This record gives sequence, C-alpha cells and structure tokens, in this order.
Amino acid sequence: MIPKFRAWDTIKKAMSEVEIIVYTEERVYPFYSKVIRRYIPFSEAILMQSTGVFDKNGKEIFEGDIVRMHSGELLPVKLHHGMFEPVCYYASRAFGRVGNVFENPELLEHPDFREG
Repeated sequence: MIPKFRAWDTIKKAMSEVEIIVYTEERVYPFYSKVIRRYIPFSEAILMQSTGVFDKNGKEIFEGDIVRMHSGELLPVKLHHGMFEPVCYYASRAFGRVGNVFENPELLEHPDFREG
C-alpha cells in the first residue's frame, strides 16, 4: 500500500488531501488548484494517514475519523501499536464513517461517543 495522507490546516480550519510532503523543508503541499501553489508548514498542519480501509458505504477511513460501529458506539480512529483501531478488528461492513474530530467536534460530545 502506498501511504496516503490528508492534513488539517490549523490556521484555515480546512481539511485537504496531501499531494507532497517535504520533510527537509517541513511542509505539506495539499491538492489545490494548479494555478495557486500553497504549502502548509508542519507547525500548522495535523497529518492523518489513511488506514487503507473503506467503510460500508465505500468511504475511505483516515486517522482522526469517527466511525459508528454496528453496536451504535461512535469511536475515533487512532494509530495504536502499529494498528489503526478500531477499524483493524472489524470487517468494513461493521462500521460507517460519520465525520472526523476536526470538522465535526460536536460528535465528541455525542452520548454514543467513546474515547476508545
């Protein structure tokens, strides 16, 4: 699997897929218009890796996403001991992506939310 990332821009409060990561310059280049070339410094970006897993609706799951499990619980997707939990334990038909911790912070207060 080729690693795929997205980034939360902490200044613009926007999520974007990442096109290029330049570690030596500590910057991320998101997919934007080819006319406007913009980068986000590491200090202003939160990188999230794709799990390589898709939910029951075909949506790609990334770190930081919140999934609704078949039990009804809302759980955050986290990298823990080299595995993306909880999605590494279940068939993709057992959960659906409902949002992420940055664009949908209200889900963190939902009565069904569990820290995991």
